[in-house]
Amino acid sequence: MLERLAPRAAVWWRTRLWSQQLSPANNIELRIGWPLLLLPFLLFGQLVTPHPVWIVLLVTIAALYVIGYAWVREQAQRVRFTRRRVGAILVAGDQLHEEFAVVNGSGLPLLWAAFIDASDLPGYAPGIVVACGANQEYRWRTTVECARRGVFRLGPHRLELGDPFGLFRATQVTDDFETALIYPRVVQLPDVLLPRGGADAHARRRRSLLGTRPAASVRDYAAGDSVRLVHWPTTAHRGRLTVKELEQEPSGDVWIVLDLDAAEQQGQGAEGTLEYGVMLAASMAAEMVSGADRRAVGLLAASGDAVISLAPQPGQAQLWAIMAALAPARPSPTPLHELLRRSLPLLGRRHTLLVITPATGDRAALWIAELVRGAGQGLFSSVLAVATPEVVERAAAALNLLAQLDIPHQLLRTDTRLRAALTYRRTRKVIRTTPTGGAFTVEVEEEVG
Repeated sequence: MLERLAPRAAVWWRTRLWSQQLSPANNIELRIGWPLLLLPFLLFGQLVTPHPVWIVLLVTIAALYVIGYAWVREQAQRVRFTRRRVGAILVAGDQLHEEFAVVNGSGLPLLWAAFIDASDLPGYAPGIVVACGANQEYRWRTTVECARRGVFRLGPHRLELGDPFGLFRATQVTDDFETALIYPRVVQLPDVLLPRGGADAHARRRRSLLGTRPAASVRDYAAGDSVRLVHWPTTAHRGRLTVKELEQEPSGDVWIVLDLDAAEQQGQGAEGTLEYGVMLAASMAAEMVSGADRRAVGLLAASGDAVISLAPQPGQAQLWAIMAALAPARPSPTPLHELLRRSLPLLGRRHTLLVITPATGDRAALWIAELVRGAGQGLFSSVLAVATPEVVERAAAALNLLAQLDIPHQLLRTDTRLRAALTYRRTRKVIRTTPTGGAFTVEVEEEVG
């Protein structure tokens, strides 16, 4: 009734009155207040008709509230809560571990403390109710499988405490949170066909010291052409300046173009084309950067309303940058052909485009046309098509068109099981027993994916 008649007065009565001089993160709430309304009537009854019953009721109610409030206020100031994540690198499919501790620094036992967590990691619910003695602590550990890649929040959280009578409740609120970046799984891929050539920038510089490459054809001179390229015999024969068109070959710099067009995605979860394509892109980047034939690799994709564009760079730092960009990637309204049309002028010359796409249906001709247009500006293409088992047959027309245009291509079904490739070493403690019944702890180093 008080909340309906005077909301501000109700808030003051339930929380602000009891939380004075506490930190902003702590507050005490009156949970059961109606017995306090009896005190004026009990006092009036004692004054009008004195009787021991009035005294007992007055003292009992007042004592319960004084003890309950003192109890919960003491613990609100002296109970601390900590949480810590174990491990740094998480890949989809790994397990996330967190350690928690409730430290009771008061001289009163902690009868109950409810930990309430607001993390948004799917399937993660570390909430628990614990208790511990005076000047003691309670620790526990939680484990959850990171089934999906993405960027998730661990926290914020709050800790709720109470007195023995259930009259008051103290709440400690922690607004801080930790970001958990779950990288996409990296797998061992089958051999991917790339366009001919494949020399990196260093090899091209070495070749330039050994002499010029043979000319593939000749054409009329255009402003900006080097005089060194003039083909004098043909110039004399035609009576106009003619230059050599040198045979181009793709460089080792690779652009991974990932198609996240929402209209083309098929299936759900790990066997859907979205997650499978992201996994292939991450795996291809790892192979390009860390494989025997190391290359500079970049990423181009439309994620949501934004465009991810990481220029090709060599090294492990670039791999982790690509992995971090792929982790939160989500479906986009931008079709592949539109992404290529906008981006081709910015991709430079003599680079290789490795296109990963599920768009092998009626609209495939649109993005294939963009690849042909890219070839005209010196870009070389390879296609890795992704399809669920139900639509594999529909990809035949697109694959035939790629074959006619001499564009290297492969088709991967999303139910193809690929072995994990990204591994790292960690140590863990293992308890071993002796023949005599004793026990000891050893540290074991293991490689995990």
